[in-house]
Amino acid sequence: MRHKAFLPNKKVSIRVIEGDYQGYYSSRIEGINDEEFLLALPFIGTVPVPLRLGERISIYSVSDDAVYRIDGEIIKRQLEPVPLLQVKIDKDIVRVQRRRYVRVPIVLNIQYKLKEVEKIYYTYSKDISGGGARIILPEPLRVRDIIDMRIELPSPELPIDCEGEIVWIDRQEILVNNKREEIIHAGVRFTLIEEKERERLIKFLFNYQRNLIKKGWKRG
Repeated sequence: MRHKAFLPNKKVSIRVIEGDYQGYYSSRIEGINDEEFLLALPFIGTVPVPLRLGERISIYSVSDDAVYRIDGEIIKRQLEPVPLLQVKIDKDIVRVQRRRYVRVPIVLNIQYKLKEVEKIYYTYSKDISGGGARIILPEPLRVRDIIDMRIELPSPELPIDCEGEIVWIDRQEILVNNKREEIIHAGVRFTLIEEKERERLIKFLFNYQRNLIKKGWKRG
């Protein structure tokens, strides 16, 4: 089997569908052929996850255009000399995200400034994707303004620097302590971002969204 999302040394997530250890675990593809994957055995801390022979799992991989899934059955488990799972895979690969970038509701600290202007503003996101973000503006901007942005990811992730264009602006009035206050929302489309940084952002958002789903969140 040959697919851009499932290649040797590619980091993947394993979903255990049933049992006491159901959930998502990090792994890596160690080997691959038309019928089987060799996967790094997942661990919880220093303890290997006790997956059983015959257990069904789903394998998720983030590519540059979507998240893909392939299902399979564990046919071998070993600890020595290298902790591995041997998985007999199904024929079908499922494209989980049909849009190029899926928007995830998340609050991240953001710094931005207008091009050719030194003043830096500090704000936060309301949602974000691999293609852009919805942010709160502390000062009015105009549609088509170009801004330099720094998106702060939680430690130990490094921040992501990129350039964006304001594509829409929406003003909302809210009541705070019996006083009306205006909040300015802006849609930002990333116009200049290194692809490796975009992929890192997508992977971060995928893992964040996965945790939301485990807690019962459903994508709208």
